[in-house]
Amino acid sequence: MRLVRSAIDSVPSSTDDVLAALVPKVRRWLHRILGATQALDDVTQDALIEIARALPGFRGESAVETFAYRITIRVAGRALKRMPKEEVSLELVPGLADRQDPHSRLAQRDMVRALYRALDELSTKRRLVFVLCEIEGLSPAEAANVLGEGAATVRSRLRRARDQISERLRGDPRLAWLDDGESR
Repeated sequence: MRLVRSAIDSVPSSTDDVLAALVPKVRRWLHRILGATQALDDVTQDALIEIARALPGFRGESAVETFAYRITIRVAGRALKRMPKEEVSLELVPGLADRQDPHSRLAQRDMVRALYRALDELSTKRRLVFVLCEIEGLSPAEAANVLGEGAATVRSRLRRARDQISERLRGDPRLAWLDDGESR
């Protein structure tokens, strides 16, 4: 995070405040897109640096958070293309270690692993759309706006991503919510 600190130090204090407020959001967005990867800190740092560099050109046509989200999604897309597929590290999955019931922890860990293995099989574009709509809860129109794509394109990618993941995970009761298709 030393690079982020130096990027923050080189911008006005109002930008410093904006970046400080964005750090947990950027990390959460990237975690949901990339999974619990060892590269999460590096990619978070890359996204924050790009946001810091882009903020002086921000015209206020959208919320700062939307502006940062778009940059973060682009950084995540580039990271997905160059990252090797890796096993989800259990200690990196937030919240699972806090649960008391060992059987619940194990079931949730298995579910997270299965989902990220399925996500690893998607193209970068389909994965981004799936995460934005199914995990982040954006509508296809909102995801299209974030990605700078047409709404029809996003709906098509989402439908294909759902089909591909459903096929991969067919019969797995832990991930039955994926089979309800358009209801989410």
